[in-house]
Amino acid sequence: MKKFAIFSALAAALMMAAPAAWSHEAGDWYVRVGYSNTDPDDPNGNIDLGLVDPALPVADINVDDAWSVTITGAYQWKEHWAIELLAAVPFEHDIKVDGLGKVGSTKHLPPTLSLQYHFLPKAKIQPYLGGGVNYTLFFDDEEDGTLKALGGSLSIEDNSWGLAGQIGADWMINDNWMINIDLRYIAIDTKADVTVPLATGGFGTVSEDVDIDPWIYGLSVGYKF
Repeated sequence: MKKFAIFSALAAALMMAAPAAWSHEAGDWYVRVGYSNTDPDDPNGNIDLGLVDPALPVADINVDDAWSVTITGAYQWKEHWAIELLAAVPFEHDIKVDGLGKVGSTKHLPPTLSLQYHFLPKAKIQPYLGGGVNYTLFFDDEEDGTLKALGGSLSIEDNSWGLAGQIGADWMINDNWMINIDLRYIAIDTKADVTVPLATGGFGTVSEDVDIDPWIYGLSVGYKF
């Protein structure tokens, strides 16, 4: 909620500070480069620690937020409609389990294709809504902390397809340059395999659903061609 309040205040400040208008028009291409925070839902799943010790409970899995550089390319298909593709430098998330602390980490790439509706393409501030589809690719899974000390391992088994929604606005500095703020929600669901030493000896693997479902807060600078 704190991040959402900060993001809303920034949006209001940009609107109050808007200069003269420069429009987006059909046929325009524009690229934005910025910095985004991926803030997953909390908790993201649970795991039965009874595999390690029968006295231990079912514990929540938590995926920490992460920052990275994001890049979007968009084509203004019609005056009010645009098609946008989101790309990024990989996000890296720590994975924690209540009672165990950090157990590992993973990286992901979240390419997202969206169709946007621009409400006021000729206004000082140009707000839009978008919706589309996301494909999240997970890689470089690593065990760490308590899990590593126990001799266990962590693996993210499934990449994710999901729907995505966004709301944002372009603030035109001049005819070519803009500042953009953007808020997205993406449905990202996967499965984690955790291998742990059993209380009775040997090792066992448990597969758990992990619902990441993050809010993504972005601030970027754009250029229109």
